[in-house]
Amino acid sequence: MAYRLLNKERRIYIRKDAEEPLRGIEKIIFDFDGVLVQTSQSYRQTVRKVVDYYFLEILGLEGEEGKLATLRDIQKFKDTGLYNNDWNLSYAFISYYLTLIMRELEQKSALKDFTKRFYNLQFSDIKSFIQSLIEVSNFLRRYGISGTDLANLKDNGIITLDLFLAQANLKKPKPIKTSLVGIDPEVVEDEQSLVRKLVPYDLENPDLLKRLFEETYLGKELFTKFYGVPSFFKFDESFLDKETFIPTKETMDMLRRQFGKFGIYSGRPRTQGMYILEKYDYTGYFDEKRSVFLGDLLKSEVEMEKLGKPDPTLFIELIEKLVDRGTGVAYVGDGIADALLVENARSEGLENLSFLGVLSSSEDSNKLFTEYGKHGADVIMTEVNDIPYILTSLGGSV
Repeated sequence: MAYRLLNKERRIYIRKDAEEPLRGIEKIIFDFDGVLVQTSQSYRQTVRKVVDYYFLEILGLEGEEGKLATLRDIQKFKDTGLYNNDWNLSYAFISYYLTLIMRELEQKSALKDFTKRFYNLQFSDIKSFIQSLIEVSNFLRRYGISGTDLANLKDNGIITLDLFLAQANLKKPKPIKTSLVGIDPEVVEDEQSLVRKLVPYDLENPDLLKRLFEETYLGKELFTKFYGVPSFFKFDESFLDKETFIPTKETMDMLRRQFGKFGIYSGRPRTQGMYILEKYDYTGYFDEKRSVFLGDLLKSEVEMEKLGKPDPTLFIELIEKLVDRGTGVAYVGDGIADALLVENARSEGLENLSFLGVLSSSEDSNKLFTEYGKHGADVIMTEVNDIPYILTSLGGSV
């Protein structure tokens, strides 16, 4: 794709054949995380803490915090375009390391004993399940399994994280729960089933993964407020309360005058999105009834995998609620999953859909820039506050 440099200092590029469609935009839809709200100190730090807490605290393995899931590791997952949802991302990290543990136990001739002892492990409630994992912890430590070793194997082992992620195929993506079967000849289905039992993840019912993630992200007070049950882990810190708004009110006022209220298409739960909008007094800029928060709509893992980004089904439904077909719409996103979402929606017939790709939330903005170009981004920019400048440069009325 050929791009024209609009502003070197701001790092704004426009695809050369996209200028006329951009002038025809009548509605803007925003992604939430990384576009409207700065989440570098919230969601990504939550993923890191969840992975650390599971292995270093619940299982009690020796190791250094922050090594199992680095920010660069997280970006590698994001760059596949398949791990937009951070519950899925956290689950994938933990499943990956549990599979490495299985391999280590096999080499120590202890896997059969481990499988026999814990294969009937079942989740009933969070308290009793955590108690059950103490026995797992004792077994692993007895055989010298450590978090330090797992972190080293991630980069230097036979089944590295890069090898795992190389299996992520956007044309035929594997379900997370079976993604490791087949890349490691030592892993069989019974052992992968045990991995699933060790880290229960269920969108429809109580589980360990969602509970640990939400309590970590929200902290004890907000978790109780949003979910109406007492906190189990009782984390004092709230990563949600660290989030700040990226667009200034000046930017939002300028855009609202031209485009009216905006839509949102996001993977986070609606209650949490509205909490941030209300906290910073931004609710008046958005049409809540014509916004999609996937976390509220997708009630099963099957739906999450089929209808979450980059699947365009629900995105197309949102656009058709907002405008008539043929009306120019811009979607502002911050990752490859967003670029693919727009690309897929265009292939379904939404020809007047533009994609404005934000770079600032990525750990590797140069790589993201290249990926945006591959997937036909109409605009590549640093952050959402660049939009008024872009439209003015194109002769718009902002």
